[in-house]
Amino acid sequence: MRPLTWILATLFWIAASPALSQTATMKTALGEEITLNLETLEDSRGYLYCELLFDYGDKGLDIYSTSHRGECSLSWWNALDLDALAKERGAEAVHKNGPQRWAMDRIGMMLSEPTQVAGATMGFGAHLPAGTMGTAHYEVFNPAKYQNLVYKAGQPVYQLVDPEGHVYVLQGYKVETEELAKLGEMLGKLPEGWTYRVETADEDLVMNLTPAAPIPSVGDELDQYFIRIPE
Repeated sequence: MRPLTWILATLFWIAASPALSQTATMKTALGEEITLNLETLEDSRGYLYCELLFDYGDKGLDIYSTSHRGECSLSWWNALDLDALAKERGAEAVHKNGPQRWAMDRIGMMLSEPTQVAGATMGFGAHLPAGTMGTAHYEVFNPAKYQNLVYKAGQPVYQLVDPEGHVYVLQGYKVETEELAKLGEMLGKLPEGWTYRVETADEDLVMNLTPAAPIPSVGDELDQYFIRIPE
């Protein structure tokens, strides 16, 4: 079971849905209804964050993130006792996703009020359906989440293109920043017909994501996640 984490030649402005409202509600795996607030992280490219995925079996997975709460403390991250944390939260297991860095220039996320998780300040931000953890690399899945993503003009955008021509943009990365330009050479399991490329945006690329519409996503063999650009 692997850990989770999720353009046309000329980039253009995309609005997949109206801008996010300031608040929303989402149910956790245990049925708790949580209020989420829109929070924006400016200058997010390269920001170090970590996620914990609480696995409740058939009820799905809840994701908590350090993003927008301060960059991830690696000493805290490396010392986590996942078995004890799962028992404390009544989960079947807890999985790490990270540390990783955001690949976009600005990100707006719907997050819960700050909450303490294993001694760190985090926020609940997404729920994944049961079975997501078994999704194979490069196999499309659809997480439910609220996010506004902005890739600014003049900045590199890291992309996967599938055999049908659908383009997926990198959301978070776990390699060193300087390795992104040659990431394609590191993806030895890239399926036939898939390609990796780096494009420089001529205009801002904006994606406004909500659970109201599918958010096709894929993970590579390094457990880095890419989101499909809506058509």
